[in-house]
Amino acid sequence: MHPVLRLGALPVALGVCLLASPVAAQATRADSSAAVAVVEQFHAALTAGDSARAVAALASDVLVLESGAIQTRTEYLGHHLGADMKASKGSKATRTVVQVRVMGDAAYVVSKTVSPPTGAEGSTGSEMAELMVLSKTASGWSIRAVHWSSRRRRA
Repeated sequence: MHPVLRLGALPVALGVCLLASPVAAQATRADSSAAVAVVEQFHAALTAGDSARAVAALASDVLVLESGAIQTRTEYLGHHLGADMKASKGSKATRTVVQVRVMGDAAYVVSKTVSPPTGAEGSTGSEMAELMVLSKTASGWSIRAVHWSSRRRRA
């Protein structure tokens, strides 16, 4: 159950977007689709090994959180982008968008990726949770923060 905040006579459930009109609902759906499309384009670029297209999806002040580290855009580009492209290229993982929320000019996209066992003895595959925070700019949605968390799949 969501806590409720009262604004005048209108109760507003925190974490739930109340829309005033069908036009607002359509705009929110369009923004949700556009935000997800940017995340999908980023992943497609990684898989294709297209660093220019991957970088284009990232804001200049993006932060990438992975394996306990917080990386700036420069650090990510210099240290992990190449490894992420290499890992994505041959991946047989299945990625599923779990949740999308748009709040004005901000949005987040939550995804889960499941990778099958590699065939090596003891391999159970892996699971990764992903949170991408985006902001809407004059040129469209841009990824402002990425948080990846992964673990071995339980047998």
